[in-house]
Amino acid sequence: MKATEVLKPLGVFVLVIAVILAGTAVVSTLSGSGSAASSDGEDIQGQSPDQFQPENAIATSAPDDGEISVDAGGEDKRILVDSSHGNQYSQSEMEPLVAALSQAGHEVDFAADGGSNGGFGGGSYNATLQQYDAVLIVQPTSSFSDAEIAGLQAYAEGGGRIVALGEPPQLQVSGGLVAQVSEVRFGAQDLTEEFGLRMGTEGLYNVDDDRNDNNYESIVASPDGDSSLTEGVDNVTFDAAGTIVQTGDGADVRLRALPGSKTLDRRQAGEHPVAAQNGNFVLVADTSFLKSSERYDMDNEQFISNLLEFLVSGDKEEGVPEAGGGMGNGGFGGGDSGGDDDGDDGGQSGGPLTPTPTAAP
Repeated sequence: MKATEVLKPLGVFVLVIAVILAGTAVVSTLSGSGSAASSDGEDIQGQSPDQFQPENAIATSAPDDGEISVDAGGEDKRILVDSSHGNQYSQSEMEPLVAALSQAGHEVDFAADGGSNGGFGGGSYNATLQQYDAVLIVQPTSSFSDAEIAGLQAYAEGGGRIVALGEPPQLQVSGGLVAQVSEVRFGAQDLTEEFGLRMGTEGLYNVDDDRNDNNYESIVASPDGDSSLTEGVDNVTFDAAGTIVQTGDGADVRLRALPGSKTLDRRQAGEHPVAAQNGNFVLVADTSFLKSSERYDMDNEQFISNLLEFLVSGDKEEGVPEAGGGMGNGGFGGGDSGGDDDGDDGGQSGGPLTPTPTAAP
């Protein structure tokens, strides 16, 4: 083969490569993508909208600081945490609350499993309540018996403090290869209705980024008026909030969702109540604010501190609710009770129960 036959196609190949490289250099110069161009594309018109700029695309979280605290002054109190109504909470998530109460000189007990008899351990419900100054009920999924409700009514009327935290109905997935979907419902509706309050059937959402916490279902709520429960609180954030429906007189709203919040199913907009109080009873339509990931968002830790202060600042009368020798409905005492904060009548019940105490942190 002659040398010219080899060099001719090689020369054509070299020429094509040179043209391609020259064209690339021209395009690069015209588009400003050389070393002097901005790496984030800010100077490219129409290709870098504001929402994709780094300072706007990166989500900012609410500040995670603060402290859960309870005033150490005053009389030492005993607090009972309900664990016998299918309650959905983790004792590890409760540890900061227990620590704050313990450091202030108070005692916290988690009740024993009540089994099929219900109540705090299946013994005398009223006799158990007599030993405590306050009761904390977190997301119960099984119902309270009539006798238990009567005992708690008399308990609140006699100065005992009750805080109930719950969430609206939600789907829960369980199982392995074959997933099972079940609906989890708040089990204390009959109890809360005795205090003129009820958990709504829908969750809340808010698509306004200025009124949620980086998620449309993480709504923000603010105080409705002044109260000890909202002292020092501007905004709290709830990840699984429901609405509270007032069914009777005597209850006051303490927190409302910010304007623009809507119910998930019916899309009803409004400043929905998410925390309310009736005398010695408080209902909060969320439990997520107790979790470690949410506990110090916004003013959540201050709201938690206020709830703990509420629990330990009551003045329960001795021997309330009244306990007698009968077992009553469901193994616990029944009795009549009214709706004010001054009653002292209770129900009949059986022998005493010794709850399982927690170890002090």
